[in-house]
Amino acid sequence: MNADQTAHAPADLRGFLRDLEAADPGALITVEREVDPEFELSAVVKALEPYGAPAVRFERVKGGGMPVVAGLYGTRRRIALALGKDVGEVVGFALDAIRHPIPASPVASAPVHEVVERGEAVDLTTLPFGVHSRDDAGRYITSGVTLARDQETGKLNTGMYRMMVLDRNHISVNAAPDHDLGRIISRAAERGEDVPIAIVIGHHPAYAIGSQLKHGTDVDSHEVTGALLGRPLDVVQGVSVDLQVPAYAEIVLEGVIHARDLVQEGPFGEFTYYYGAARAPRCTITAVTRRADALFNDLHPTHAEHRCLWLFPGREARLLEAVRASVPTVRDVRIPFHGGSLSAYISIEKRHEADGRQALLAAFSRDHFLKHVVVVDPDVDVFDDREVLWALNVRFQADRDLVRLDHAKGIKMDPSATRLGSADRPDVVTAKLGFDATKPVTTAFPERADLVPPGFDHLDLAEYLDTATSARLGSFARVATAVSE
Repeated sequence: MNADQTAHAPADLRGFLRDLEAADPGALITVEREVDPEFELSAVVKALEPYGAPAVRFERVKGGGMPVVAGLYGTRRRIALALGKDVGEVVGFALDAIRHPIPASPVASAPVHEVVERGEAVDLTTLPFGVHSRDDAGRYITSGVTLARDQETGKLNTGMYRMMVLDRNHISVNAAPDHDLGRIISRAAERGEDVPIAIVIGHHPAYAIGSQLKHGTDVDSHEVTGALLGRPLDVVQGVSVDLQVPAYAEIVLEGVIHARDLVQEGPFGEFTYYYGAARAPRCTITAVTRRADALFNDLHPTHAEHRCLWLFPGREARLLEAVRASVPTVRDVRIPFHGGSLSAYISIEKRHEADGRQALLAAFSRDHFLKHVVVVDPDVDVFDDREVLWALNVRFQADRDLVRLDHAKGIKMDPSATRLGSADRPDVVTAKLGFDATKPVTTAFPERADLVPPGFDHLDLAEYLDTATSARLGSFARVATAVSE
């Protein structure tokens, strides 16, 4: 494809898969054998996780009638590739996209309307929704990006929420009260109104990435997606709801949430790798539209891709922005995927003795999911767990550098948290620890002994090794990076 063709090619899922195969052939695996969406498909994706968490395309899925792509968001590198950036540039790029949105581009017709099913023709059981964890209550929509209009600002808002398939045309929509959609539903319930929504299943990764940036509701999510893509998002009018949906989506479910009609949903395996259950409003699906040759996108909830998409760049960008507002010398932040999203590492250039403690308090104030935060100096790589552990052991003293917060806001998915209130709406509190593993500013501290000798900061191993050995080392580094995140 030449440069002019690339500039005009639609931003969609299938285009990204072609780009992924060209950039890193090992990052996308094809399975020809027929698999069952109940447990088997997700079991294969999970079994591949230690091997670089590759994306997997299943060509034949029992009862689904269409190929399924899963594991798409398994690594930081893959998300960076989708945005056309290096990994280290993504967080700053995401913040810039919020500040400089690009308006969407409406079109009259679109591939997502090649097949349209309305009313009695809607049958969700024909789509390959999966059952992922052994005690899940049923089939869940896990990759759907839910689109709704904020009643107060008039802007379109996107997010990802767990949705249980109840029958052929009903689902539950579990949006926590402090999430954007949760607030939209709550206000609708007060007025006795329904909430029109559209659920986008399968699109260019920028659409899902944009939904996790959690910007203010005065910013239109479709315009932020356009900024991530570097060009306007093509949208088309929905067929049964007054919402504009992505023109090049694979599948769109349109419907209305009945804000006061609560049903039981769950258990469902969540990002902490424990089960959650709740009462959530029922939603009637009024139309299903799709491409004639649609690809189905599934997201594994107890897999690295769930945490990766949620944390990078969205939560990390918000954390960086908040902590930097309090301590301007913050260099980097990282929320490690294997910490269940409840830990964070922060690198600061310490200029005041209290900067470390200030950064800790700012982090806990901004992100109530966090339980344990470690602050380190700039010479410690927050993307290397060994470095952070080393700093924690040689630059931290518990009687001097520990910050403890008791009875702070926690999350329901943490089984160790203390539950208060009623069974239907429990208040969850937890204890939090902050570790200031930075060197003191005012007193001398020993220099590191493992620094690279003078003159060898940029040593190139390729100048010392034969080609075959260099290739083996390069392959090992790619796999190790992918597995560690």
